[in-house]
Amino acid sequence: MHTYNSLYRQIADLGLKKDDTLLIHSSLKSVGEIEGGAETLLEALEDYFKDGLLIFPTHTWSYIQKDGDVFDKVNSDSCVGALTNIARKRQGYYRSNHPTHSVCAKGNKAYEYVQLDNETSTPTKPDGCFGILKDINGYILFLGAKLSKNTFVHSIEEAMNVPNRFTDKKFNFITLMEDGTKKEYQTYRHYNKECPHISDNYEKLLPFFLEKNIAQKHQIGDAECYLVDAKKCFDFVCDILNQDIDALSTNKDIKNLIR
Repeated sequence: MHTYNSLYRQIADLGLKKDDTLLIHSSLKSVGEIEGGAETLLEALEDYFKDGLLIFPTHTWSYIQKDGDVFDKVNSDSCVGALTNIARKRQGYYRSNHPTHSVCAKGNKAYEYVQLDNETSTPTKPDGCFGILKDINGYILFLGAKLSKNTFVHSIEEAMNVPNRFTDKKFNFITLMEDGTKKEYQTYRHYNKECPHISDNYEKLLPFFLEKNIAQKHQIGDAECYLVDAKKCFDFVCDILNQDIDALSTNKDIKNLIR
């Protein structure tokens, strides 16, 4: 059984500084049995990064889909994992307003960070909560999660104007704020008619990330983990897309694009 101390040591073994910025995509069940449950894992993460910024995606895109759908910042469940739903309810976390791609964050300038998505018309704008990771020396941890969960790559594709990533129309969504007021958003949704699950193609990036030291392999609990440097990831993916703008649109081999 994993304990606070054993998990803390593994988190320290990631090699990050305690004031770093870390966004975590997670599969809680992959971690295995934890003394005290998921709260213990979160406590270890929060204590290690107490001087940094800890971020979890709390997306709702799986059910905020139609005109008029309401995202409730307090009560709407995240559709991207059990750990994210536990984190968003913990003291000290702020949740962003984005109706489909919200995040929750705790730590250094967490409140200012979640304001980055106050105005948006796309799922992951380049200067929003995901895109900004490259500019603030951020890291992304795949804690038992696959690279297909790498929402950051969506923001790179937006920055590079990759075609066929959005619905033809914008949707009218509503964010219900903590004080009961409502904020309206007009935003596109992710969509590609040829490949409904574009992010599945991101998996092919992993061996090159490891080869180029963009990612490092680690373990937390029983979970296989990959730690990705956001700036290095951005530069690498941009280089690929500059050579072939549709490199990630299908599962085609990209080895000839690696420099």
